[in-house]
Amino acid sequence: MSTIHGFSASEIKPQPGFNATRDEKGAWTGTHSFAIRTTAWSNGAVRAQFAKGTSITLVDAGLASYWEFLKIVEQTVTSEEGGFTMVQTKLSGGEGQFDEDELSDAAVPTYRLNGQLQDAPFSIHPKWIALTDTQRFFLGKLINGEGSYMDLGASEVIRVTYPIEPGTEGPEQTEDHTLSGDALEFAKRINQGDTTYLRPTYTWTESTQGSDQLNAAQLNLLGNVSIPRGSPPEPGGDRDWMLTGAFQEQRGELYTTDLEWTLSEKGGHDEFLYVA
Repeated sequence: MSTIHGFSASEIKPQPGFNATRDEKGAWTGTHSFAIRTTAWSNGAVRAQFAKGTSITLVDAGLASYWEFLKIVEQTVTSEEGGFTMVQTKLSGGEGQFDEDELSDAAVPTYRLNGQLQDAPFSIHPKWIALTDTQRFFLGKLINGEGSYMDLGASEVIRVTYPIEPGTEGPEQTEDHTLSGDALEFAKRINQGDTTYLRPTYTWTESTQGSDQLNAAQLNLLGNVSIPRGSPPEPGGDRDWMLTGAFQEQRGELYTTDLEWTLSEKGGHDEFLYVA
C-alpha cells in the first residue's frame, strides 16, 4: 500500500472495506482492517484495543452504533512499507436471540425433526399397558426369573414357585397363571429372551445463534411439558411435547443454542410429574 501521512504516534486509522455477513441462524461474521505506525504496535495500550472480545465500534467510532455486538475474535498483523502496520480483524457476534423464554424479534431460528427407533422395555408398550394387573404381575415374575413359562398342552401358563419359609416343612408352593391373548404373546417373547422392543421416538430441535446465554426462565422449562416453537407436525392420539434437551456452545462472542423437545406416547406425558 502507499505511505499514509498525518499519523500521530499511537493513532489507529480504520481502512475502507468493513464487511459483515449474516448466516441462516442469525449469526454475524465480518472483517475490518486498520492502519497504525509500526512503532505503535509495541505500545500495550494500542494492542489492548484489538483484544479478543472488544466491540468493533470501540475501535472504529465511525461505524454505526448498531454494530456494537460485533466483537473481535482474531487478528492478523502485517508490516507494510513506509513504517506502517496493517491490523486485519475477524469479527463475530449476534443480536440478542431471546426475550425471557421466548424468541426475540432479531432471532432467526432453524428447526429440525428427527425420528428414530430406540430400545424400550415391554412395560411401556401400549399392548402391555392394556393388560390386567394380574397379567402384568405374572409377566413381571417371568422377566425377573421368578417364574417359568410352561406349555402344558391344553394350556400355557406362567408357574411361580414360592420358597419354603425357614423353620417349616413341606413341599414348595406353586401358582399357575393361564395365559391367553396378548399376555401369551408377551410370555412367548420373554421366554425367548426378549424384554424390549423398538419404539419410535421423535424430537424437534430449534437452533439459534446470538449474544444471549440461556436464562433462568428457559432453564426452568427443561423437563416440563411445553409447546415447541416453529411448526412441528401435529401428533395424533393425545400426544404432547416435553422440553428434554438444552445445549449451548460459545464460539468467540457468539452463543449457539439448541433446544430439543421429545414427543410423548399416546396419552401424553405424566402431567403430575412434568407439568409445573
